[in-house]
Amino acid sequence: QSAKEGTLIHETVEKLLIGEKPDIDPSIAPAVKAFLEFADKNNIQVDSTHIEKRIFNPEHRYAGTIDALALIGGKFGVLDIKTSQSIYRDYNLQTSAYMDALTRDPLLAGLNTRWILRIDQNKGCLRCGATMRSKGGRDKIKNPTRGACIENNHEWSEPRGVVELKEFPYWQADFDAFLGAKKLWEWENEYWLKKISYLA
Repeated sequence: QSAKEGTLIHETVEKLLIGEKPDIDPSIAPAVKAFLEFADKNNIQVDSTHIEKRIFNPEHRYAGTIDALALIGGKFGVLDIKTSQSIYRDYNLQTSAYMDALTRDPLLAGLNTRWILRIDQNKGCLRCGATMRSKGGRDKIKNPTRGACIENNHEWSEPRGVVELKEFPYWQADFDAFLGAKKLWEWENEYWLKKISYLA
């Protein structure tokens, strides 16, 4: 259920980015509303030909699918959409792999950065500031460091959207880490990779 909700937000946002007007499922309306306000304020521009685009790196032998290439604040880069509770460091491995593959394309010579766009929704406690995130039929409560409501007797707000955009312009060190992780994966799966002739 949690993955389904995340996919729904993801697909809806991609359609909105290219100017479509999809039906908004009520269950994700707060997140979508927050995204629309954020996108309008920050003038996020994308080209429909660069949404869900397959990429391939022939030298390092991997492929993937980017969410979007975007123009934000005069910069051109990879935009990766997440619906997680936070922006995690390992996302940088994925986007660095996109960057290495895409910067080899002479038609994308201006590509110089990458962003994680996190879109989520939660409820806030009107008393202590705790947050509750409901996904997959489960409620995850994050209490403040100090002053949480006694016995979790929270007074929750209506669901509210959360949008966070973080730029990671320096990707080469992350790509080195990606190649290391890829090498470890190949070592762990050597038998099967030889079976399909991926490894000699």
